[in-house]
Amino acid sequence: MYRFICSLLILTIAVPLAGLTVWVSWEGEDFYREVASSFEREKGIKVVLEYFPKIEDKLGVALKTGDLPDMALAKDTYSGNLGASKRPLEIAADDLAGFKGEYLEAYTYGDAVVALPFYADVQVAFINRSVFEKADLPLPEELDMGELETLVQELKKVVQYPVAFDFTSPYMMFPYISDSPPVGEDGRPLLNGRERVEAVEAIKRYFDTGVISRLERAAMNGLFRNGKIGIMLQGSYMAEKFAAANLDFAMVPLPDLEGRQIKGVIDSKGFFLFKKESYAQSIEFARYLMEKSEAFCGQHRKYPLFEAAWSDPELERIVEGGQFMPNGPGYQAMLFEAFEPALQAIYGGNMGVEQALNGAQGYIDSAW
Repeated sequence: MYRFICSLLILTIAVPLAGLTVWVSWEGEDFYREVASSFEREKGIKVVLEYFPKIEDKLGVALKTGDLPDMALAKDTYSGNLGASKRPLEIAADDLAGFKGEYLEAYTYGDAVVALPFYADVQVAFINRSVFEKADLPLPEELDMGELETLVQELKKVVQYPVAFDFTSPYMMFPYISDSPPVGEDGRPLLNGRERVEAVEAIKRYFDTGVISRLERAAMNGLFRNGKIGIMLQGSYMAEKFAAANLDFAMVPLPDLEGRQIKGVIDSKGFFLFKKESYAQSIEFARYLMEKSEAFCGQHRKYPLFEAAWSDPELERIVEGGQFMPNGPGYQAMLFEAFEPALQAIYGGNMGVEQALNGAQGYIDSAW
C-alpha cells in the first residue's frame, strides 16, 4: 500500500500542466494566436485560444455551469459581475508590479484585484484634418460645446456635417452626466437630479439648434471615413479603420460643456484568471503577451495599461484626463437599459428631459 501511494504521488508531481485555455474577443485574433504559438515554442506550455465575439455572454453562461477557461479577456465594467460570482482568482500583490493604482481600481471587487489590466480604448473627438484645411481653420487641441457654434459656421462651408455624434447613445452621453458620479450608495445608476437634467438639456440644445448632428453609429463612421464630417465623437477603437482608409485625422478629448471639464470613458480590457492549478502559468502567459503587444497596440491604437517600453502620446493625453465607468455588479447593463429609451424619448420630443430621466430612475429603482 505504501509503495502504491508513493507511486501515485510521483505520478501526480510528474504530470505537467496540460495547457492553458484562453478566451479572447475584440480586435487582434491573429495576434493572440501568434503569441500563443510563440509561447508554446519558448515555454513548452500549450495555449488553446478560443475567440468569442460576444465574450461576456459566453462568460455569463460559463459562470453558471462552472465550465470556465484558465483565463479570459473582459471589460473592466464586468469586474463586478465576475467578482460577485466568486469565480475569478484574486491577483497576488507580487504579480501587480508595473500597473498603476488607478488602472487596478477598475478591476477591483471588494478589496481584491480580480484581473490584470491589458489595454484601453477611450472616447475621443475625431477631427478630420482635411476638412479643417479646406475651411482654413487651425486644428484645435481642445474643444468646448459653448465655442462650437462659431466653428460650425465655417465648417458648414466645406462639409455636410460639421459636428456629429449620437445623442441617444448612453455610452457617449455618460461623460456629460457624470459631474457628480451617477451611482448610488447601493451601486445603482443615478439618472435624475438637477445636475443631470441640466446637463442633458444643455446637450439637447446643441442638437435642436443644428450645431450638432445626430447620426446612427454605423452611418456616422462611414460618413467620417468618407470626409463628410468635420468632428465626430466616438470610441478610439475606430482609429485603425480610419487609418486603413488613408484618412488624415487627429484625436483630442471630448468637448467640454461650457467650461465644465468632461472626462471621456476609458473603455478597458483585462485578463481574469479562474483556475488555481494554472495560476502561475496564466500570469506568465499574460505577461508574455503584454511584452509582445507593441505592434498590436500600435496597429489597433490601444493604450497599454501595463508598464510598457513604448507610448502613444496622443492617446496618453486623453486617457490621463479620462474616467472609468463604475464596475459594480449589473451597473452598466442597467444604466444602458434605462438611459437609452429615455434619451430616445427626449430626442424624439415625446418627453421632457426631467420627465424622461425621472421615469428612467423609477425603472432602475424598481428593477434593482
